[in-house]
Order: sequence, then structure tokens, then C-alpha cells
Amino acid sequence: MKRTVFAIVIIVVMLAAGIAEQIYLHHLFAELNRQTQAISLSVGADDLPRALEQTADLQRWWEKRKHFLEAIVSHNETKEVTLRIAELRGYIAIDDRKSAYATAAILMETSTNLPHLLGFSWDTVC
Repeated sequence: MKRTVFAIVIIVVMLAAGIAEQIYLHHLFAELNRQTQAISLSVGADDLPRALEQTADLQRWWEKRKHFLEAIVSHNETKEVTLRIAELRGYIAIDDRKSAYATAAILMETSTNLPHLLGFSWDTVC
């Protein structure tokens, strides 16, 4: 009886951890998308000083979260986001509006695709 209860508790803990991970991933990448859209709007409005400030904020925000994220997902995906944010900041810093806008678009697309790739969905499991 004790073994059965212990096994059920372990299963419930594993399920709860998996659900919490999915919720965390979706919220994290939704916020990344929201911040990137704001940067894209600033670049589109030709307000590069504001875009640079927003990108620096995004970079600090991401650095605080990526280490925990690396504990639960592949490092390749977190590395890709880190590099794209640095690339975006560089383009904005040198006033390359077209490249900054394109990089922001790539980062927005990445932030919508990664929860699908990293999260639980039937097409990635089967």
C-alpha cells in the first residue's frame, strides 16, 4: 500500500512539474514577443534611441531568465534568442533601421515558434 501511494505521489508531482513548465514557457515567450513588438514599433517609427533603450531592457530581462530556462530546455534555443537580441541591439546602435526591423521580426517569429517546439504538443511528440 505504501508503495502505491508513493508511486501515485511521484506521478502527481511529475505531472504538476510538467504543467508548470508549460505555463512558464508560454508566459515567458509571450512576454518576449510583447517586448520585441514594442521595439519593432519604435524602429518602425524611426525612434531608434527609444528602441535602443527597450532593447537594453529586453537584454537585461532575458539574461535574468535564461539561466533558469536552460535548466529545463535545450541550450540551442536559448542561445539563439540571446544572439538575436544582441544582434538587434547592435543594429539599432549603428542606426541600421532595416536590419534592426528584420531582426525584430525574426525574434518575434522565434518567440511564437519556440513554445510550440519546446512545449508539449501532439505533433512534436508523435
